[in-house]
Amino acid sequence: MRHHWFKVIFLSFVTVGCGGTENKPATESDMEQNALNDVAELYRVYTIQFKKPPAKLADFAPMEPMSPLGVAAVTKGEVVVRFGATLPNTDEGPGKGPGDEVLAYQKKVPESGGQVLMLNRTIKAMTSDEFKAAKLAGTSSSDEAAATAKKPK
Repeated sequence: MRHHWFKVIFLSFVTVGCGGTENKPATESDMEQNALNDVAELYRVYTIQFKKPPAKLADFAPMEPMSPLGVAAVTKGEVVVRFGATLPNTDEGPGKGPGDEVLAYQKKVPESGGQVLMLNRTIKAMTSDEFKAAKLAGTSSSDEAAATAKKPK
């Protein structure tokens, strides 16, 4: 009898724990948000480790195993990072400190809007007009570096 009750209790926990969760394929928006979250973590860890903000894409290279999606998105030009910005807070959780400056954004945002990583490491959606009016963090961007690298010498 004791064994029977164990099965009933166990199955009720499994049923409750699994209820309502569906395995849905990740949407494009999910992938974009994941890439921005990875970039936020790269930026945070670099800042903690080196006691200064990253200045260029190469600064992220040693951390690629930790956040390969973020590094790949920046390397491919899918995400533009504003380098040289000092994070207001490097605690594990985002959202602490001012978040009124753009730290990184999807390449398409200036033309068609999309998801943007703010300086406090929160992510929000912006229209292209909102983005154009927003203050950009940092001193340079990964987009500017890529454009300079592609210019013929």
